[in-house]
Amino acid sequence: MRLSRHFFTKWLIVSLCLLAPASCAISRQQKRQLKEKVKSMFLHGYQSYMTHAYPADELMPLSCKGRWRSHGSGRGDIDDAMGNFSLTLVDTLDTLVLLDETEEFERVVKLVIASVRFEQDIVVSVFETNIRMVGGLLAAHVLAKELQRRRGEMMWYRSELLDLAQDLGYVLLKAFDSATGMPYPRINLKYGLDGLDHQKHTCAACAGTMLLEFAALSRLTGDPIFEEKSRLAMDYLWHKRHSSSSLMGHIIDVDSGDWIRRESGIGAGLDSYYEYVLKTYILLGDETYLHRFHRHYQGLLKYVMVNSRMQDVHMHQPQSTSKPYLDALTAFFPGLQVLYGDVELAKDSFRTLHKVVQRYNFLPEAFTPEPELRMYWAESYLRPEFIESTYFLYSATKDPFYLEVGENLVESLEIYSRVKCGYAALKDTNAGTHDDRMDSFFLSETLKYLYLLFSEPEELLVDLHDYIFTTEAHLLPVQLARQNVTFFPRQHLEVHTHSEEPSLSCPSSHLVVNFSSIWDEFIDISPLDSRDASAVPQCRHRPEMSQTAQQQRLQQRSVLASEINWENPEHVSGLRVLLAEELLIPVVVLTIFICCQVILLAEMGITVVKRDGTILISQDAAKAKHMGLAAEGMLFLQEIAQTFRQPSARELFFPPAAVRITSEQTGLDRILKAAPAQFGKQLGKDLTTLKGKLAYADPPSACTADGLTNIRGNIAVVSRGSCMFVEKARNVEGAGAVAMIVVDNKEGTSFQADVSAFAMSGDPGSNNTAVTIPALFLYDVEGKVLLDAFNRCDDLVVTMGPGQ
Repeated sequence: MRLSRHFFTKWLIVSLCLLAPASCAISRQQKRQLKEKVKSMFLHGYQSYMTHAYPADELMPLSCKGRWRSHGSGRGDIDDAMGNFSLTLVDTLDTLVLLDETEEFERVVKLVIASVRFEQDIVVSVFETNIRMVGGLLAAHVLAKELQRRRGEMMWYRSELLDLAQDLGYVLLKAFDSATGMPYPRINLKYGLDGLDHQKHTCAACAGTMLLEFAALSRLTGDPIFEEKSRLAMDYLWHKRHSSSSLMGHIIDVDSGDWIRRESGIGAGLDSYYEYVLKTYILLGDETYLHRFHRHYQGLLKYVMVNSRMQDVHMHQPQSTSKPYLDALTAFFPGLQVLYGDVELAKDSFRTLHKVVQRYNFLPEAFTPEPELRMYWAESYLRPEFIESTYFLYSATKDPFYLEVGENLVESLEIYSRVKCGYAALKDTNAGTHDDRMDSFFLSETLKYLYLLFSEPEELLVDLHDYIFTTEAHLLPVQLARQNVTFFPRQHLEVHTHSEEPSLSCPSSHLVVNFSSIWDEFIDISPLDSRDASAVPQCRHRPEMSQTAQQQRLQQRSVLASEINWENPEHVSGLRVLLAEELLIPVVVLTIFICCQVILLAEMGITVVKRDGTILISQDAAKAKHMGLAAEGMLFLQEIAQTFRQPSARELFFPPAAVRITSEQTGLDRILKAAPAQFGKQLGKDLTTLKGKLAYADPPSACTADGLTNIRGNIAVVSRGSCMFVEKARNVEGAGAVAMIVVDNKEGTSFQADVSAFAMSGDPGSNNTAVTIPALFLYDVEGKVLLDAFNRCDDLVVTMGPGQ
């Protein structure tokens, strides 16, 4: 049905308001009425889901039943968002709080805690699962804590939602086990990447829309692995941008890093990548991402948003358009422009989109660029991007025009989309025919932004200035920028900067990094001069990647460097061949990267020397191969110095542990200080103490499961070296050990209070099974006391527990 009369009426009202906006301003009372109207719309959709669909993932509003994910035929990629984990409910939890439905929020949080699990044999989209499920759980956790703080409500809550988010995060981590560090597009919730080798092409937005949720997960749980992985993926994508325009392609090969489709724009496949570059700066305060967004934005304005006329272009030939239409996801961009501070251009961008909405009542899934602005695809899935930009523009300008736009959208939803069981998407926007789908984002985003558009700040439970919206409109607190548990949780280090603000006017600068010898397990560093290629040390492995993936990563990095035309100043200008943040997570990665990239560093005029446990990094700009590389080297050192000044307190580190040894025969009773593990059960948290008998592992390194037959039911004593700590733990647990103690193989080392930062690292996101037994590390001096007592005392009893 074509409702031209309704369209004409809306057109007339909007036109009159544009001519005389003061006369059309919506009063405070009208805003309140519209806010309550949107809330009633939300409750209609939400209660329809809970009545007819829960615990299914989505509501089918025409059928009045739930949509489940099955192994049979479905809707193709659309179904990849579903995992039979109550998707719509989890995605909508924080909306309940913003709408002050806190009693219902508390009720359904208990439902989620009791019922949502992630062990099913279902393949899901990594991107969608992250933004909807991980983001939904994190935002609900944050707001549950806020309810406790502000209102004294939900005092029973003990971070169970955060635990669920971490469990799901570990599942998604498996997708990052690629040569490039980018995540594969899909993962099996139960079996990881097994059987999914062919799923290697992903969109830039899919690979680059992980960092907000994963950084928040790291900083809320204290486990840095999530932020590490997602940062490295973002870094790789940044290096794959077009060198002169800074435009990104659409589809990339996760294994090779080659672009498969090189269309470039701001819509589907690219939208949230650009969004997360800017929002990472806002959430984490890392100016690297602001610099990156600025570079991207300049390219977009030059080629994609020419005079506010949006178009898609070829990445390597940006003067040529790549397709004849724009998609509905493009509508997010004016809101992002507002966040960047470019409000006037945001208004121009919005006007184009608004013309389409005026013509069709909604934004169709695709439409042609100006001047035609014709419908290209007739569907409308009630997406949030247009109202998201409306909300941000109103927040920035307080122009009542944007309230009128929101009011019109409320009217369109009620007239064209409301059905008995919720709100139905439109199969044909022109004809008004319905589709039997109500995506989770309708409740979690579309109606959330509409409600906030008509809300006064003082009416909300939280101050939205203290939060950033994820791409799924989930709230994450910006105070996480000060909660930096990510960069330095695994090592003890000291940094002295001899030139705190290095600049190009300085002929040289250097800084010194002192780090514990514990990292020698991962890499051998001999005294070296970085200009001597023969002095490059052997890189054994990276602790968070498989050896194959590490070799491929280093190989790809070398290819990237070799492809650069260093003689061309335009090619080198602004090109970041080596980013400080790539080297900071953790220091073992810094060490390995420096050692394996020593020739590239030399071409930047940087030398690296090891002296008495200290790495000296220095630069002489005159020795750089080119001035462009000299500038790169100086900026690199500046970033290193800046970031190394960030760690501040011992509370960033894992607390120490203790091993108590007792013998009734000899009267022995002694406590040995120990270092904990970042894997397995945590003493003092998951269990108070563990008591048992010792047994030597055979072989002592426990790097193979073969032969470990005598440790069943005992605490296994293993030696350090030859493989990763977590591998040893897996092997001894598989052989039946109840716990593990690793004894250092470095002569003379001893536990010191200021070394308690060391915690044996592991990677729960690997393809191997998780470790559940507790594990502790004893330095050489304390280890010899333990082993001597074990050899002398037949009745020796060992108790593992938290330190004092």
